[in-house]
Amino acid sequence: MSKWICFFLVFVEIQSLPGQRCAPYKPGPTYRSISTQDFKIQFRQKLQCRLIFHIFYSSAEEKLSAMQVYSQMEVLNRYFNNAVNAEDYNIPEAFRNLKANPNIEFCLADKDPVGNASIGIEWISISDLSIACKTEFGKRSLMHKNLGGVDLWDPKTYINIFVINRSQCPVLGEAIYPWDASSDEDGIILDYRSIGSIGTAHGNKPFHQGKTLVHEMGHFFGLFHLSGDQANCAGDDIVADTPLQGLEYFGCPKFPQVSCGQNSQFMNFMSLVDDACMHLFTIGQVNRMQEQIQLYRPEIGKMNCTMRLQDDLKQVIVRQNQLDWQLLSKSRGYFSCNLELYDMNGRLRWKQQFEEAVSVTISAELLDVNPGVYFLLVSNKEEKLCYKLILVQ
Repeated sequence: MSKWICFFLVFVEIQSLPGQRCAPYKPGPTYRSISTQDFKIQFRQKLQCRLIFHIFYSSAEEKLSAMQVYSQMEVLNRYFNNAVNAEDYNIPEAFRNLKANPNIEFCLADKDPVGNASIGIEWISISDLSIACKTEFGKRSLMHKNLGGVDLWDPKTYINIFVINRSQCPVLGEAIYPWDASSDEDGIILDYRSIGSIGTAHGNKPFHQGKTLVHEMGHFFGLFHLSGDQANCAGDDIVADTPLQGLEYFGCPKFPQVSCGQNSQFMNFMSLVDDACMHLFTIGQVNRMQEQIQLYRPEIGKMNCTMRLQDDLKQVIVRQNQLDWQLLSKSRGYFSCNLELYDMNGRLRWKQQFEEAVSVTISAELLDVNPGVYFLLVSNKEEKLCYKLILVQ
């Protein structure tokens, strides 16, 4: 007999903050192009990558919670390791058959470089925020302990994510391209307000769904902006199934938008539109990422994400954060479940199956649900749990 447990969670809507996502990059002289006959996934084996988050803070707000980092991990795995997503219907029909699953799984590091246990997150108290985008002696201060930052964890076996208040910097994030990486400078730098989909991210509209890291991870694996960061159709992102663009799009454009004589793929993750309007990597982009990993980061995809599968749903908790509902395991293990969201009239508003998830974030905004009372059913083959959720305007 199934046991029904009800929780009452209340969500209140808050205001948002603007920002600019990413800076342009001028590619070097030699890059391999992917031709049209390569429109198939070339590498099938799943890659597993361990992440370490270096979180710099000078105030309580900047000291992000582990839960906010977990919500970012869920977003990364949703778009890099899921074949189908609830947002796929937003992809125009003209591009829908080009969407591809990168088949890359991310996990937080469970050991540091010398073998000590780790949760994949470290917090560093600082007083000088200028290191966020400061360079000294040709080096990024953030990536060097002797310049006020922290030294990298071995970039061959960890992806280093640096999180800091970038209000003094021109953009929210930046990544080091694989061919520009070195043993002492590598990774991704992000503003603390763009991490995940809860906490400080929630008020950071339109960059509030954790997709800034998805975008920057694309750069980290060798992808360019679709325009090639050049105007007048002179640029190229070196991927054949992303149409040429003579400009970058911002905000949330309506399809179709025409550039260089063809429909633009502005809803691509490597565009510069709002989080709510980014939805796909293409087959060509997935092939290019896999190619660049093999060329420049051959060890980074061979890491083992060794996390325990949590079968007992009673160990999976639901927490509220503004307009998001987050499920995660008390033991930080994987869990698999079916989720169904019903309104007060018993109508099914959304459902999805999750396999080996670290956490699941359900966004009321993404689901386009109105204020009211909802019931979330969480189930597997053995158990069923019910949560009562209250959404307040």
